Amino acid sequence: MTILVASLLLGSFLSVLYLGYRCMLPRPILGIPYNQEATKNVLGDIPAWIEHEKKTGESLNWLPLQAKKLNSPIIQIFGNPLTKPWIILSDFRESQDILLHRTKEFDRSDHFGNAFKGLVPDHHISMKTTNPQFKVHRRLIQDLMTPAFLNEVSAPRIYDAFTSLVNVWTEKARLANGHPFSALDDVYRAALDAIWAVSFPLNPRDSLMYAQRWLLTSLTSINTTSSTDINEPAVFPEVSIPDVASSIFTLTESLESMMLSPIPKLKFWFMSQLPYMRRARAVKEATMASELEKAKARFSSGTQEERIARCALDAILRRELAAAKQENREPTYNTRTIFDEIFGLLIAGHDTTSTTAIWGLKFLSDHQEIQKKFRQALWSGFPVAIAECRQPTAEEISKSHIPYLDATQEEIIRKSVTGAGIWRTAMVDTVVLGHHIPKGTNLFLLGNGPDFIEPPIGKIPEDRRSKSCQEMNGRVGSWDPADSNLFQPERWIAKKDGKESFDSTLGPHLIFGLGPRGCFGRRMAYLELKIVLVLLLWNFELQSVPATLSSYQAVDKLSHQPRQCYLRLLSSPLNDLGA
Repeated sequence: MTILVASLLLGSFLSVLYLGYRCMLPRPILGIPYNQEATKNVLGDIPAWIEHEKKTGESLNWLPLQAKKLNSPIIQIFGNPLTKPWIILSDFRESQDILLHRTKEFDRSDHFGNAFKGLVPDHHISMKTTNPQFKVHRRLIQDLMTPAFLNEVSAPRIYDAFTSLVNVWTEKARLANGHPFSALDDVYRAALDAIWAVSFPLNPRDSLMYAQRWLLTSLTSINTTSSTDINEPAVFPEVSIPDVASSIFTLTESLESMMLSPIPKLKFWFMSQLPYMRRARAVKEATMASELEKAKARFSSGTQEERIARCALDAILRRELAAAKQENREPTYNTRTIFDEIFGLLIAGHDTTSTTAIWGLKFLSDHQEIQKKFRQALWSGFPVAIAECRQPTAEEISKSHIPYLDATQEEIIRKSVTGAGIWRTAMVDTVVLGHHIPKGTNLFLLGNGPDFIEPPIGKIPEDRRSKSCQEMNGRVGSWDPADSNLFQPERWIAKKDGKESFDSTLGPHLIFGLGPRGCFGRRMAYLELKIVLVLLLWNFELQSVPATLSSYQAVDKLSHQPRQCYLRLLSSPLNDLGA
């Protein structure tokens, strides 16, 4: 009898375990394609995703691969245990409709927001659009993207930072003597100099590029591994990185890790216990507090008219002062909101923009004919600078409208895929492409695969689209599937009556998002990239490098960072004219 009871108990226990296991298995949404093998594992698609990352070193390009594998513009994957599947959408028109016209049905994803909450808990990027604080935060920083601030404050500071990069590379080209060298760290550091100078007053002598230039100026030569192999990369000594810059790099990398984690909050908690993370956060907090005190001192002196915005922090404090006056209260400057909004600007302003610029340098190095056409467009577009034998000024660049410059910039953004896609959450039960999407389901709107940089998957019947999507048909063009994978700036050029003009509606891309949740810093990103491209291509010819130094593999972090970017520089032909 005892054995029988034990057997029954064991059987019951195993049955409960089995039923529990079955309950934990992924449950697909009816009608949407998925990987069948993923439903047989509690971890869903995670093991296959991890295996892909181990083999390729990349992560987010696994998503468009699944769309192509399942041959559908809408698929589901199981990327987080014990939760609803993620819907992956690779159709521009439907994504555009969701972002522009269905904002009550879809809002900022909790998964995406949680990736930022640990590091910048009071930044607007993690808030739902329906959160009243979202609009309050946007109003606080709205002056930073006005034409006046961009042209009068941002452009000169970005220009100075990348002129310093030109000076550093002039020295490196001299010392390299025809050898290629890695450009990655220089561009990232120059971008940090630029956004730091936009955010806070920065003495150029305190910049990373200034210190690097003077280190190189003191050298007469460098040692190369092989003096006979001109393709052997040159290696240069590097100045030490100040604690504040090191802390920003560290915290940016931590954010990248949380973006790829299935449970960002838990990931942040573990990382925040690490000594190096505690040090980085302490340095960041002390620096933000110090800069805030300096800004408050600037505001406390002088008249109302003299309280001009010399940097982003000044503009934010001026906006808070105006809001306090309107609401009949004392201004509050030492807030988590101001700390997080300004630090968010630092992160986005140096990481994603520098990554896009690096991809641009790679594309132009590997497409010599496009590079020549681009440089000719610059020479034609800045005739006064040519006549006066100088490089264009910050004002000339920021106010320029040169079709091939704008087209090349847009094509670099499209092909670099700095942002792989956009997260949204279904706030209500709804329908996408004829499929029922339950409330609380996460959608990932792909921007790095079919319909964007590859041919679209299949043809979607119009009656499966929403009414608002059908009404938008034809507003944005589509790419020719035969060449959508190519780097081709001409795709953005419209021709009418023999004149060429840049047209951003000739084809799709979602890098900056759309609608009320579109990237706040888009205008500054375009301005920074334009200044970078003009200065570097005005001063240097980017020669091609061997295939071994021109890999297009990337590291999927906060942005789609290239693993390598080697440049072989020659002085621009303009320098022979004295420019």
